[in-house]
Amino acid sequence: MQAAQSLPQRRPAPLSFPSLAMLASERTLIGAHIITALAALSIGILMGPFQTFRRSPAFMEALPDWKIPVFTYYYQALTIHGVINALFFTTFFIVGFSYFVTQRSLERPMYSRGLAWGAFGMMFVGLSLVLYAIASNQANVLYTFYPSLVAHPTFYIGLVLLVVGTWVVTANIFLTYAQWRADHPGERVPLAVFATLANYVMWCVATIGVAVEVLFMLLPLSLGWITHTDPQMARALFWFFGHPLVYFWLIPAYISWYTMLPRQTGSQLFSDPLARVAFLMLMIFSIPVGAHHLFSDPGVSAAMKGVHTILTFVVAVPSFLTAFNIGAVLERAGRSRGARGPLGWLVRQDWGNPVVAAQLAGMILFIAGGFSGLIHASLTLNIALHNTAWVPGHFHMTLAGAITLTYIAIAYWILPLIRGRALFSRPIALAQIYTWLVGMLIFGHGMGAAGILGIPRRADLAGSGYISPEAATWLNSAAIAGVILLISSVLLFINIIGTLFFSRAPVNEDGPITTGSSDGSPLWFERWGLWLGLMLFLALVAWGPLFAETLDLVNGFNVPGFRPESPVPLQ
Repeated sequence: MQAAQSLPQRRPAPLSFPSLAMLASERTLIGAHIITALAALSIGILMGPFQTFRRSPAFMEALPDWKIPVFTYYYQALTIHGVINALFFTTFFIVGFSYFVTQRSLERPMYSRGLAWGAFGMMFVGLSLVLYAIASNQANVLYTFYPSLVAHPTFYIGLVLLVVGTWVVTANIFLTYAQWRADHPGERVPLAVFATLANYVMWCVATIGVAVEVLFMLLPLSLGWITHTDPQMARALFWFFGHPLVYFWLIPAYISWYTMLPRQTGSQLFSDPLARVAFLMLMIFSIPVGAHHLFSDPGVSAAMKGVHTILTFVVAVPSFLTAFNIGAVLERAGRSRGARGPLGWLVRQDWGNPVVAAQLAGMILFIAGGFSGLIHASLTLNIALHNTAWVPGHFHMTLAGAITLTYIAIAYWILPLIRGRALFSRPIALAQIYTWLVGMLIFGHGMGAAGILGIPRRADLAGSGYISPEAATWLNSAAIAGVILLISSVLLFINIIGTLFFSRAPVNEDGPITTGSSDGSPLWFERWGLWLGLMLFLALVAWGPLFAETLDLVNGFNVPGFRPESPVPLQ
C-alpha cells in the first residue's frame, strides 16, 4: 500500500490526433456552422451589388424598368445585406472556426458536444426568426436597428438567441481550456487558442450593451409594452457593442495570419509574445472606443469625445504590431523563395495558392481600410464624413475585404477537410480572389470619394436630382465594382458547391494548425481575471460618464416608435 502511494502520478495518455471523435465533430458540428454561415452569406452577399446599381445614376437611367425586388425594395435589401452578412454569417463562421482551432490546437474534443449543439440550435432559430422578420417586410431597420425605428418582435428575439448562443459557446470553449490547463500545468496555451479566449472574453462584455438595449428598450417597444423610447441612449448602448463587434470579426482573421499563414507559406512566426500582446490589447482596448460613432450626436460631452479619440488611436497599435510581425513572416517566406532587394519579397509570395493569395489580398485591403478608419478618430474629420458614403467605403475594405477574404481562405482549406475531398477548382478560386480584390478596391475608393463630395450614407438615391456630375462618376464606378463583385460572388459559390458535391480528388493536406504548447511567452499572459478587470475598468472610465450624460429618465424616453414599412407612431 505504501509503495503504491509513493508512485508518481501519471498524466493521462494523450488522445490519438486527430481522434475519431474530433473527426466526427468536424464533419457534423463544425461543418454545420461553416455551411450555415456560407448559406447565410449567399443570401446577404447578393444584395450588395444591387445596392450599388440602385445608387448609380447611370445604371438607373439605363435600367429604369427593373422590377427585381432587391433592386426596388431598397431598405429591405439593405437590411438583409447588413444584418445577415455582418451578424449571422460572421458569427456562425467564427464559432465553427473557433471549435476547430480549439480542438485541433489542444488535441482534445470540446468539453460538451451537447452544449455546442444547443448553442447552434439557438443561433439557427435566431437566424430563421430574423430572416422571417426582414423577408416579410417587418424589419426594415438596417444593420444598426436604431430606434425610433421598430421591427417585428421576431427580429429582436432572433438577435437575443444569437447572442445567448454565443455565450454558451464561450462557456464551452473555456471549459475545454480548463480541462487542458488541468492536464498541462505550467505550459503555455497555443497561440490560436489564446487569441480565441481573448476574443470571447471581449465579446461577452461587449454584448452586454446590445442585450440591455434589446431586452429593455427595443423588444418591449416592439411588443407594445411601452410606446416611447430614448434613441440617444439606445445608440450609445449599441456602440458599446458595435465597435468591439469589428474586433470579434477581426481576431479570427488575425488567428489565421498569425498561426496558419506561416505554415502555409513555409515560414515561421517572428514573435509569439508580441502576438499575444497584440491580442490582449485588442481585447482590452476594443470596448472603450465606440463613442467615435457618436461624435456628431448631441448629448456627448467634449471630454468624452476626447477620451474616445485617444483610445481609438490606442486600439490601432495592435494592428501596427501585427503589420510588423506578419510582415516579418512574409519577408522570411519571400526570401526563402529567392527574393532580392528591399521589397522583392512582396512579389515572391505564393500568389498561385488560393489559401495564401486570399489572405494576402485581404491584407492589401486592410491597409487601405485601416488608414481610412483612423480618420474617424479625429473629431472634425469624423463630423464631416461620418454619415456619408465614406463610411461604407471604409468598412467594406475592412469587413468585406480583409476579414471576408481571410474567411474565404479558411473556407478553401476547411471545407475540403470537412468533405474529405480537395478544393473543386484552384483556377476558379484564384479568379474569385483577384476579382474580389479589384472590385473592392474600386468600390471602396468610389464610395469614399463620393462621401467626400457629400453623398449620404444610407439614402436611397434613385431618381435624386441633386447628385453632382463628379459625385455621379464615383457612384457609377462603385456600380461597376458591384458587377465585378457579383461575378466574384458567383465564382465563390461555384467553388463551394463544387467542393461539397462534385469534387472527387482526395484532400492531400491536414489543417494548418500548430498543436501543443507555445514557448517564449510568460505564463502571466493567461491571467484572464487581471485582463478582464483592466478591461472593465477602462470601459467604466470611457462609458460610465457618457451613459450618465445620456440617461434622462424624465425627458429622455419621449420619442414614439415608428415601423418603417408603415411610418405611423405606435399607439
